[in-house]
Amino acid sequence: MNNLQHKEGLPWHIVEKAIAVEKAWLMKSFDFGQEQRKEYSKEPTAIPLSKDAMLRHISVSILRGQIRARELMSKNINGLWTEGNFDWKLGSNEERHGGEWHRAMMNLLKQHFVENNFEVANEPNLNWGRADLGVYKPGYKNLYVEVGSTSLFKVWFNSDTMPNSIFLFVPSTNYAIEFETANIKPWM
Repeated sequence: MNNLQHKEGLPWHIVEKAIAVEKAWLMKSFDFGQEQRKEYSKEPTAIPLSKDAMLRHISVSILRGQIRARELMSKNINGLWTEGNFDWKLGSNEERHGGEWHRAMMNLLKQHFVENNFEVANEPNLNWGRADLGVYKPGYKNLYVEVGSTSLFKVWFNSDTMPNSIFLFVPSTNYAIEFETANIKPWM
């Protein structure tokens, strides 16, 4: 036996259970809806990953600490982004994917970040596709915002290939998910 100490890992069934819990959370929390934009409708065929494989990869990245995931919730409509100063009112949840809802949420988010002295850009390029908004300020990690539904492939690819970034997913008026990627080399 050599002088190196052997560290015991977690038992397989515990690791698989933790991965399953993360995958279930991803499926419950995100709206991976149908591809709504032409530019995202064709994923590269050179990466033959199934939906399950991409969810597993994201889940493992969260468990390994390569992605820090955080849920943001408010009991009040738009309570995450305003203290009642914004005069736009949202309709019912059935309308949340419509163009009007999307534009209004983007305006609300843009106003929130501008009021906090961030520079905001519309539709910045990502490693795959574009974000709805890019939010920048010296001394802060770049923040990319997705409003409404988003592509699972886009979430997987960008969170794996864009270290030291923050992705903010806003699927509804009172709920958001933040992915902060670590400053480490991606798996790919």
